[in-house]
Amino acid sequence: MKVCYIFREKERNAHSIENLFDAISTAGAKKGIQVEKWYKPLSKLKAIFSVRKLNADVYHITGDCYYLALFLPWRKTIMTIHDIGMYKNHSKTPKRRLFAFLSFVLPLRVLTVSTVISDLTKNDLVKLLNADERKLKVIPNPLVLPVRYRETPFNSVKPTILQIGTGDHKNLIGLIEAAKGLNCHLDIIGRPSEMLKERMKSYQVDYTISVNLTQEEMIDKYYKCDILYFASLSEGFGLPILEAQATGKPVVTSNTEPTKTVCGGGAVLVDPNDHDSIRDALIKIQTDHKFRNKLVQNGLDNILKYDLENITDQYISLYYEYFLYKGDNK
Repeated sequence: MKVCYIFREKERNAHSIENLFDAISTAGAKKGIQVEKWYKPLSKLKAIFSVRKLNADVYHITGDCYYLALFLPWRKTIMTIHDIGMYKNHSKTPKRRLFAFLSFVLPLRVLTVSTVISDLTKNDLVKLLNADERKLKVIPNPLVLPVRYRETPFNSVKPTILQIGTGDHKNLIGLIEAAKGLNCHLDIIGRPSEMLKERMKSYQVDYTISVNLTQEEMIDKYYKCDILYFASLSEGFGLPILEAQATGKPVVTSNTEPTKTVCGGGAVLVDPNDHDSIRDALIKIQTDHKFRNKLVQNGLDNILKYDLENITDQYISLYYEYFLYKGDNK
């Protein structure tokens, strides 16, 4: 079986989807799948003409450029939808409605099956875009960052709290408000606004900012932190939760889906809009070592469910179930 993995353009300053499906496709190749990778050109018109020339048994659109499904053999094409935040979390302008129709509504209508990475994404598609839930299969993201458990002392005097991402939905403001008056260090990955930086200074919150980290540098951040803060207002999945758990770090995350399920009991669940709830969680982790150790062990147990081999097998089983020996006509 030949599977062509279709990626968004290489020029994008984003790599999460690429890292995931590079790992999945590599694992699939070891299991006998013939793999081809195709990257979308910047020009949409060129992409449409180019993608029609591909030849494979399965065409797997890995993310973002979902409209290309309309120009591929429908009976041999599958999409993996990570979230619909671009539609769900914004005003429903005519332009955004057209985007949702061409990216999700119409492709899901003509394709036989597609995958989503969480029940939340599935429910959003069904409720907000009237998708047929029978065509949606949940296959979670695997843990692909090469991290492993490393026992390190916890700094109970002044813990380092790792924050990944600074978009509004990442809820950095919640961490800043919770950290006011605490003896801690915020290690922030991203570009916080001037307003947030001024607030940290006025609260005398110690912080550092890092951007454009290599994979090795990102791994080092996990090992050197004491707590991962991931109490987002909205997420499609939440891979940093698994990455922190794999390194043996306690996690604070939102009591909403999908992070509530992804953490698998290996995190303190908080209301992301309740700064006192976040503050209490940070203090509990900092002061209660038995509780902290239990979180770490629960996290190490949880990541076993997101093993790369297991997730790859789920995709391969889906390919054979829906696409093997099926015709290539639309």
